[in-house]
Amino acid sequence: MIHRAPLCPVLVALALAGCGAGHQASAQPSLGRSFTGAADTRALVIVAPAPAGDPPPERGGTVSAAAVASLRSVAANGLAPSPQVALERYALAYINWTAADLPQRERQVAAMAVGAAKLSAEQIASAQSGASALRADHVSNRGTVIAIAAGRGPDRGAWVVVTQEQTTGTGPYAALPAGPHLTLARVAHLPGGWAVSSWQPLT
Repeated sequence: MIHRAPLCPVLVALALAGCGAGHQASAQPSLGRSFTGAADTRALVIVAPAPAGDPPPERGGTVSAAAVASLRSVAANGLAPSPQVALERYALAYINWTAADLPQRERQVAAMAVGAAKLSAEQIASAQSGASALRADHVSNRGTVIAIAAGRGPDRGAWVVVTQEQTTGTGPYAALPAGPHLTLARVAHLPGGWAVSSWQPLT
């Protein structure tokens, strides 16, 4: 169930501000974030301008039309009737998984998104980094959506999604506490409905 009542002003302000500049360069983690309290394998990505000496074929961008079209497409059943529904569906798919079904769940998430969110989900599905370790420790993540709030003023168009999540497993994933997680998101209006276009977990 989506709660549309305003969040605590401090919580929303922190979320829409990006919870500090340090989070802006964080790499997209695997689905779910609770387990990172015990075994944080996320990498910090430093974004820098491309060198001036790029090979001529790469200058000005050479992304194929097919690749661009793919990033702009979403499965028909992935479209939602409103931004809130799109965000809730995406969040529930993103945070509810087991190590055994993780590849399938990552493909499902990619099918529900467009743009940067789709690209990130597809990259995670292809990389499968750490998947064998998660399976060995029987890791699973479960959660619910606590609140979804729209940004205002200069943050109009951005959304804050708050989830409550619990990660279980063996080894370093045993006895991890449940807790809230904050995500900044955006949606795109497409013919037939709404889809998530950006998904940036902050905690």
